[in-house]
Parts: sequence; C-alpha cells; structure tokens
Amino acid sequence: MSQIIGLLNCHNSPELGGLTSSRPLASTSFLGRFAFCDFALSNFCNAGIDAIGVLVKDHQRSMLKHMGNLSSWTNNTKIGREVIFYNERGILNPAYNTDVANVKENDWVLYDSQASTIVVAAPHVVANIDLRPIIEEHLARGEDATFVYKPIKDADKEFIGSYVFKVDKDGYVLETAKNAGRKKEANVSLEVWIMKRDVLFEILRAHERVDMSFGFRETMEYLLKTGKFKFRAVPWTGYARRFDSFKHYIDYSFEMLNPEIASSLFVKDRPIYTLTHDTPPAIYGAKANVTDSFVSNGCIVEGTVRHSIVCRDVKVGKDAVVEDSIVFSNVSIGDKATVKNCVIDKYSIITARHAIEGDAKTPIYLKQGAIL
Repeated sequence: MSQIIGLLNCHNSPELGGLTSSRPLASTSFLGRFAFCDFALSNFCNAGIDAIGVLVKDHQRSMLKHMGNLSSWTNNTKIGREVIFYNERGILNPAYNTDVANVKENDWVLYDSQASTIVVAAPHVVANIDLRPIIEEHLARGEDATFVYKPIKDADKEFIGSYVFKVDKDGYVLETAKNAGRKKEANVSLEVWIMKRDVLFEILRAHERVDMSFGFRETMEYLLKTGKFKFRAVPWTGYARRFDSFKHYIDYSFEMLNPEIASSLFVKDRPIYTLTHDTPPAIYGAKANVTDSFVSNGCIVEGTVRHSIVCRDVKVGKDAVVEDSIVFSNVSIGDKATVKNCVIDKYSIITARHAIEGDAKTPIYLKQGAIL
C-alpha cells in the first residue's frame, strides 16, 4: 500500500510506574522478546504499509535502540522507510509537546510523499488487527476518517481513560467522551484512526487555530462537533488490551501463559515482528525445572522457573527459584536465590541465597541495575 503512511503515536501512552521512568511504554519489554510498539508496527507491516513514522514524545534513546536499523517492520526495504518523528522544541515546553505538534515539526515527511491516506495507531493498545480489509472498506466508501473500536462489557474496569464512541445505526460517530468507568458496556477506542490526507491537514490547521495544547484526539473531537467531517467507526472483536497501569502490565502479561488467550493475539497468518538479536537458544542445566513460563533465547537456567516470564540473557543459578515473576534482560539470579511476585528490571543482580518476595496483590518492582 504505497499510497498510505502509518504513524505510530507514542504521545498518549500511560505511565507504568518505575517501568516507564527511563523508557517510553512503546519500547518497554513484553513477553520476554517483544516491545509494545512491535504490535502496532507489525499491524502496519502485515497490511502492506511500507512508509512508517514513529512519533516519539520522550526517551528518544530507548526508542532508537529498539528500532535498530529502522527496517524490521518494512516489507519492501527498497522503497519503504521508517522515520523517527521528534519535536525538540516540545521538550522545552511540555504542555505543547503533543502528537499534532510533532507531526507539524516533521511535516516534510508528508510533503515528500504522495500518500492519500494516513493510518495512526498507539503502542499501549496491544492487538493483532487485520487492517487491510478495514483500509480497503474505508477507501471504497470514500470516508473522511474511520476509527476502530472494541465493544466491551467491563468498561467499569478496563480501558479507563480511553475515548468511547456513541455510534448511530449507520456506523457514524455521534459523540465521543472519556471512559470514566461509570458504565459496564461501551464502545472503546483502540486508537486506530484511518483518515484522508485532507483531514490530517485540517487537523494541523485547526490545532493552531483552536488550541495548540490539543492533540489528535482533542482536535478530532472538535472537528466532529463542527460537523465539517463525518467519522465512521468499525468494530474489532478480537483480542485487545490497554496497558495503562503496573497492575495491568502484570495481569495481561501473565494471561498470555494461557495458550488459548495467546493464540488469539499471535495469529499464524499475521506474525508479530521485532528487532532480531541473534542470541543463541536458552540452555537448561541438568537439574533445571521450568513450568508454565516463557523463557527467552540467550538464557541459562540451572534452577526452577514457575509461572514466570524471563527475558533474553538471564542467568538463573543452581537451586534458585523464580516464581510468579517477570525478569527483564541481562539479569543475574544467584545460586539458591529466591524471586517471587516481582518485576526485576534489566541489568539487576540478585546475589546468591538472597530472597526477594512480594505477594500477588503487591508485587515488588526492582529498578534497573539494582544489586541485592
């Protein structure tokens, strides 16, 4: 789809406590070998979108490290490209460091392209969405913009803070509002927006004319109220989660240990791509005992791992126990050490015989590079 630009919008992602203190959610580890941005970028790739812009709000270093040579999510490396959008002036004035301002600062990408359609997605909504038929329908109908939503029956607990849509019988958005958790049933936005080039440029103009602190969501809400454009909404009924808290990070990660749930996200004909590290397979010692867990490549496991997610290049020593925990890359867990109900950030060291134990309701987070 050479006439389409995909924009990964990292500006509206929630904070996950210590996990996102030195990195954006987009580049935060998920399931041992992925980052959150991989899902939206793979959705672009699987739809044949070869021109991709990544709107980075902050922590540029972490995003650049994960994006690597900027080709992991491009089908056609000859004509396709991935570009980092970064608004340096916005860092000096955080109130105006919005996604719209970022696009305006990097609008040369739009002027260099003849693309007639823009697809925007967010990294904090994890879903494996088949965008191709949605885009094709959007183009066939000549819609101004198409939003993707998920009808849910637990909106009092999930997708809090997301936009919800009131939709008429023809599928057009009547109004939007933020989900305050007051109702159980709602049509929650998956923050996937497909729009005409003209609509994007009207958003850029309205942003400067109406309120320069507005982002995409607020500006499109304003345009909806003016009646200048009609926005259609289409449902997605597959797996979708909004990672908006440290608790949800843990809960949604562990639910992937259920093969039935995992298979609803990792679909055979729509693979999820990530940056390749070319590390060797995991090595298991003679007395290693691993159950109900994800263990990534490059690990050396000589102890016990139960109901846990272990990232690349982690060493679990002899007679050590890792249980109900998420262990980031390059962590060393010494012989006879115990780690339970914890999230251990990368480069940390748990020395021999040391025990660190949280509980299911209040898991412990150990910051990056900690030594115990």
